[in-house]
Amino acid sequence: MSRLTLALSGDCMATRGALITSAPAAEELHGLLHSADFAFTNLEVVPATGRGHPVHNAASGGGLIADAGVVDEITRAGFTVLGCANNHALDLGTEGVLGTTDLLTAKGIPHAGIGADLTAARRPVYVDRPGGSLAVISCSSTFLPGQEAAAPSPDLPGRPGLNPLRYTATLHVTPAQLDVLREIDGDTGLRARRAEARTLLGFDPAMPGPDRLTLFGTRFQAADTPGFTTACDPKDLDDIARWVAEARRRADLVLVSVHSHEPGPTPDTPGEFLREFAHRMIDEGADVVVGHGPHLLRGLELHHGKPIFYSLGNIVSQIELADHIPAEDYAKVTAPGAPHPTPGHYFATLSANGRRLFAPHRRYWQSLLPVLTFDAGTLTTIDLHPIDLGHGHPVHHRGRPRLADAPLTKEILTDFAALSEGYGTRIEVGGTGVVELPTSCPKPLHTTDVAGNPAARVAG
Repeated sequence: MSRLTLALSGDCMATRGALITSAPAAEELHGLLHSADFAFTNLEVVPATGRGHPVHNAASGGGLIADAGVVDEITRAGFTVLGCANNHALDLGTEGVLGTTDLLTAKGIPHAGIGADLTAARRPVYVDRPGGSLAVISCSSTFLPGQEAAAPSPDLPGRPGLNPLRYTATLHVTPAQLDVLREIDGDTGLRARRAEARTLLGFDPAMPGPDRLTLFGTRFQAADTPGFTTACDPKDLDDIARWVAEARRRADLVLVSVHSHEPGPTPDTPGEFLREFAHRMIDEGADVVVGHGPHLLRGLELHHGKPIFYSLGNIVSQIELADHIPAEDYAKVTAPGAPHPTPGHYFATLSANGRRLFAPHRRYWQSLLPVLTFDAGTLTTIDLHPIDLGHGHPVHHRGRPRLADAPLTKEILTDFAALSEGYGTRIEVGGTGVVELPTSCPKPLHTTDVAGNPAARVAG
């Protein structure tokens, strides 16, 4: 294997054309993507192929469906491999997800994370270049029940869907607080309504042990100190890890993509299970883990010298330009007897004309495009390219990426440095441009600004 470059990005929610504009900073980004051996993005939109029907999408609050031509726009922008496991992948149901896989396959676009059954959704996609190969595994922790792919049985075919990373969430409460919850369970009559379940099962499913209680769909566990924790489903963790180990044997580079909206203690931090997952993937042989989902940047961690980007935010966001709106979504903004709204009216009403949801939040419209360079399989450089998505611009202009100018570059990198501190990653904005990895990784990494000048110093 010779020198290989890998460009990474977060969520790509393309619903219109000309993702790369004629602005010089956009054309520079275009050049970066096309010059990389591999350019990855997360396809968070369903390209409508005439298959499938809208689903009630409580996992995301609305459908995200576009004309099939958006995939051509995405590849023209320079993206060469797609992760497809996310909470919008099944906005047109199982037939819709099969339509997506068939469309991408017919166009020769490498993709991972969705498939006709669990094995198809789990397995890596391999992308070969003259200088070497890349394996990509894509999974999601955010999805509706039944959207996860399932394995076939001896009697029935498997279920089409996405590659799931399930997790458990537990509220830790004091013994006294657990006693109060048990009182609520009994006094409200909830316990009495489980009489049939107790008869059939021989035990109360809501009370699996003396120190545990499942109530209102939430798991409670007695503990000395109250708190909230999440943990990966062991079976999903082991099964995805198995495919990472397989990919390690069959490709020069291994990328794991994970879509997760679930926050940790703050919106800026990932859920505990996601850090558990990322560490395991690196331990099994992944060269990099890239996260997305919360639509904002989260920090960078170096685990055994290998990068974990907990969220790269958005690379394209044209949600408000979508033209395919399910009837249930229209109903959310339509008064009884009112005329049927247009797509533009729907989004304007939903966002209170840009005063709520994503439009007013600057961090939603800022992201990073890391470009990683590997020499003979060893990570040698990371170039962090801050991205501007046009915060404050009209709806039909914002959401298309360009390299950030110098002031915004400094702002984004300063924020990113603060987000990374909790993982022991130090980024000195305006430093020499050398990124120092742990001693196990002897070669330095560096970041550059829009003009190609050193912008930050990082130490793990």
